[in-house]
Amino acid sequence: MSRLLLLPVLAVLALLAPVSPASGDDTYTPDIPTSCSVNVPAVAVGDRVVVRVIVSASSNVPPTGTIELTIDRAGAARAARVARVELPWTKTVRYEGDELRIVGPRLAKGEYVAKVRFAPDGGAYLGCRDSARFRVGGGVDPDDEVGGEETLPDTGGPHLLLLLMGAAMVAVGGGFVGGSRRDGSSPAVAGRHRSHA
Repeated sequence: MSRLLLLPVLAVLALLAPVSPASGDDTYTPDIPTSCSVNVPAVAVGDRVVVRVIVSASSNVPPTGTIELTIDRAGAARAARVARVELPWTKTVRYEGDELRIVGPRLAKGEYVAKVRFAPDGGAYLGCRDSARFRVGGGVDPDDEVGGEETLPDTGGPHLLLLLMGAAMVAVGGGFVGGSRRDGSSPAVAGRHRSHA
């Protein structure tokens, strides 16, 4: 019986006994992932490209470091086209935690890609990359133009023939309704009628 009383006492003592901390390196700091976001607003031919870059992290302290921006042609078909500036165009700028507005070169009409690489200061943050395709000049691609004129894009609307057929059906239906009202004949009503004398 005394052994049964001894078990709960030992269990309580085991819970209250100080646990020695595991010896190890306390200098470990986890790397914080970052997320790059690059945006290029619409660019007209002759205007400079403006690239907006922001780096975010799940931390109270905004990440700092350097941003490397590269602008190049998008696609092999564009590689033969002559541009106003030597491509790829690169620029390295300092990032201090706020959105960057980087003014780039003037580019010829066509499709391009802006690539961003963030290299953080110190070892607390991880780097990140992002890219965005953009078009200089908008409108229709010069390779796809017919007769050298810009046309509206095909949005998949109905064909002209279908629209004309629908309008003709509405006109014919209106003619039938109008003709039946002008006729004056009304259908005979079956049943008994009382005469009022």
